[in-house]
Amino acid sequence: MSTLDIPRLSSAPGVSPRIPRACERCRSRKVRCDGNVPCATCRPGHHPCIYRTEPQTRKRRTRVKDATASSTHLSSYNPPPRPAAPTLQDPVQFKRQRELRAGIGISNVDSGSFQFYGPSSHFCFIERTCQRITQTTNETLLTPRTSAEGGLGKWNLERFMFSLNANRPPTGQPDAYLSQEKGSTLIDAFFEIIHPQVPVLNYADIVELWEDMGRPPAQQRVKKGKEILFMVLAIGARVSIAQGPQDTSVLKDWADYFAAKANGLHATFEDVSLHSTIFLLLKGTYAIQVMRPNEAYLYLGHAARSVMALGINRQQVVNGANLVAHSLKRTFWAIYSTERICSLYTGRPSAFRDDLNDAPYPEDLPLPAMPDATAENFREPLRLCGFVRAMAGISEVADLLFLEIYSPKSIPSMSSPAQVGDLAAEAELLLESVTRQLPLYLHFFDTTLPLGRGWQEVQRLTLGCQYYFIRMLMHRHALIFAAFFDSREEAQRSVGDRFNIDHSIQETTKAASNIIDLIHEVYFRRYPRARFDGSSATILVSACITLLYDVLDPKTNADHAKFMFAAVERGVECLDQIHHVGHTTGKAVSLDVMNIAKDALHSTTVDPELSQNLFGDFPWLQYVSPPDGTFANSPADALTSDISHNIIPSLASHGQGDASHNPVPGVSYMSHRLETGFEPQNIPSFLF
Repeated sequence: MSTLDIPRLSSAPGVSPRIPRACERCRSRKVRCDGNVPCATCRPGHHPCIYRTEPQTRKRRTRVKDATASSTHLSSYNPPPRPAAPTLQDPVQFKRQRELRAGIGISNVDSGSFQFYGPSSHFCFIERTCQRITQTTNETLLTPRTSAEGGLGKWNLERFMFSLNANRPPTGQPDAYLSQEKGSTLIDAFFEIIHPQVPVLNYADIVELWEDMGRPPAQQRVKKGKEILFMVLAIGARVSIAQGPQDTSVLKDWADYFAAKANGLHATFEDVSLHSTIFLLLKGTYAIQVMRPNEAYLYLGHAARSVMALGINRQQVVNGANLVAHSLKRTFWAIYSTERICSLYTGRPSAFRDDLNDAPYPEDLPLPAMPDATAENFREPLRLCGFVRAMAGISEVADLLFLEIYSPKSIPSMSSPAQVGDLAAEAELLLESVTRQLPLYLHFFDTTLPLGRGWQEVQRLTLGCQYYFIRMLMHRHALIFAAFFDSREEAQRSVGDRFNIDHSIQETTKAASNIIDLIHEVYFRRYPRARFDGSSATILVSACITLLYDVLDPKTNADHAKFMFAAVERGVECLDQIHHVGHTTGKAVSLDVMNIAKDALHSTTVDPELSQNLFGDFPWLQYVSPPDGTFANSPADALTSDISHNIIPSLASHGQGDASHNPVPGVSYMSHRLETGFEPQNIPSFLF
């Protein structure tokens, strides 16, 4: 709760008191604010109630209204009108603004499909990184292309974009049998890892569905919900504990089977119901697990439209103190936050409009209010909704960034990066209001916090990753803008004193490092079970690429480069632990990041002494794949290095690790992959 003391003005009897100022939410919605903290509008939904720190003096109206003299309307969702800057007349400046907000498109020649990703997307930023590595200064994202000859093709990232007939079983595929015990294990895995992040299902209901499946068809009591059960089993298989590559392959096949089985059961797009809406949310969650952002965006976008068609984004529909109303509020805000974050990650608009949503946040319920049939560990995420409320608040900031920093509409108004800095300051206030209201177990920023229960650690990790991800994107535009100039000093001179480019770059790299450190701490100390959640991989890769982009600065010194590569190496260690990502495992994704890191180092380092120092600290950087696919500078005994026995394999086997791991010369990532049972033909060729 804010400590602001809002003064009241006395008034004559029969006259409504005049409130000197209103909170930001009431301003954006254009409703009367009562001046309390929280106010009557924000209090029912537990929304952040924020007032301007600087009081505004009201001026008497004059006969001639001057728009520039009117009070500024600072709002998260209704941005203030900005005066046109004369620099917009400069064609060079205008092109820079277009380039900052340019996206990329990519097509699949075989299927004829096409996808577009906006400037805030991970794929777009990778393309910018490739341009900087190859030093194609005369080429921009606005340059027309006919193929993915850039970073997407170079690092083989198209496999995360197009479905390639995924989840489409061949005609006549026979039904498969899964034991009751194994199915229960997959359901438990779902509720251990996914349920805390999207608390929309009841454990007892899913167990009942699964037990009913074991009966003869004539004796089955539950006739609906099988598609939801199958999606729970599919996602559960993705996040289950695997024992070696063979078990990983089996679980992946079961995940694909159940996902395909669910596809044929429901006419989702025609049947708008709460049932079909949750099904779409689970389909989007599955797509996130396998790192297919395009599919996730489509499924979650339709889920968003479904909740609006059902009206559960409106207070008049979900208002109430009963369990049904509480469940509807949880479902709406879970879909809202998941869809908003996915939209920002893909660089595409959200299906939601905040001025049309007035559903209150779900409140925490007393313990007796929940059904006794729900297992205690799976009941708490339904009862305690601090995570749902915090994620909804962060997602509102995500839409602010997309609309006011990364969208094409901001090109005329954002003629100066200084105005982007003003918006970042506004977003900082909103994020601060979210962190102030967190329950103790969600304090992701406190490394001394005692270990919590499994669902608490999952929520803490997810919330922290999304918080730092938003902060990273809030300032990452400074990295790109500075690359338009020969030096950061020249870039700073071009924007003046209102916007500190170095500060913004430090903030974005700090947020990226925080993402890696948080995940590393959870994977190796707080809750190693979280390593089976593939959704962290997308944010990990985005953080690593952001750090590598910063290393590409021509004036990077040895200490700074060493710090950045140490953080990237920790990120690689984390990716190496993720068992269910995309088509294979997190190991393949970690190799992609290592390859980009090698290219980044060899494109930016001109000082041989700096190169040797980094090679000594990070030996994996020197094995670079030449164009012909063979390897240079790779000693014959690299595959049999015994040092790797004592480094990362020990972390994987014991679930332990030192967050301040220091790289040791001679570590062989290739040897590690062979030792853990992965066949050589499944390892990318650039490690040979």
